[in-house]
Amino acid sequence: MRAFVVLLALVVATASGNIIGLPGFPEGRIINGHEAESGEAPFIVSLQNVRRSHFCAGSVYKSNCVITAAHCLTSDEYLVVAGAHSRSDKDNVQVRTASSKRHRIHENYGGGVGPYDIGVILLDEPLNLTTLNRDGSSPVSSIDIANEEFTENTNGTLYGWGLDNFGYLPDKLQKLDVNIIGYEDCDKALPWGNNLAESNICTFTQGTTDGACNGDSGGPLVNKRADGRVQQVGVVSWGYTPCASTRYPSVYTYLGAFSDWIEKHCNNN
Repeated sequence: MRAFVVLLALVVATASGNIIGLPGFPEGRIINGHEAESGEAPFIVSLQNVRRSHFCAGSVYKSNCVITAAHCLTSDEYLVVAGAHSRSDKDNVQVRTASSKRHRIHENYGGGVGPYDIGVILLDEPLNLTTLNRDGSSPVSSIDIANEEFTENTNGTLYGWGLDNFGYLPDKLQKLDVNIIGYEDCDKALPWGNNLAESNICTFTQGTTDGACNGDSGGPLVNKRADGRVQQVGVVSWGYTPCASTRYPSVYTYLGAFSDWIEKHCNNN
């Protein structure tokens, strides 16, 4: 089942000509992105229905625990596909069956667009994180999550297989370099009456369509720590639709606010 997308009627036009849609879940589109290097993001997974159709993304936190958005976890049974660069490649990937019996949604998530949009998928059969490619790289690996106070106004990278500017679903993994902003700056850049919570962070580039609906629902927003290691700071949650024309920020669940919750549920696997 595909991630449900709220494509609502356009209701307001600003003096600048920017049309304001209502907030909804991104279909997974990276607007103005480009193809990532193969193996660049070994922590990303594709969530697919049993017919192998991609509907959301996630990230490997532990060999038996995947992080995604709560709104992605609507199916009784689905697949977790790790190690993919091309979504159509069925030979060089690790595929695990998952079900609603083994995923956990944050108890305060109320459904729809709003806070606490975080969930974890517990795998009966762990992913193999020890296999190596011929060049010595890992096709599948875990990623650390932010567990310290987040430094706002920093650079980051978004990964996903979502629809591009032309409405096509790319076969190869895409990436986008982004500007990450905190709650207060994001709230100022969004229309009045938005659903932003203090546990959200955003990506935003003034005057461009880069900052709306960037990346797969549930997919990873990453940045680099001071020591150079990559960490995941956010999970794609929602943005304003239509993605290809709106100039508002994309909204993410900030993982630093939920690190204890994630650790608790992953360790209780």
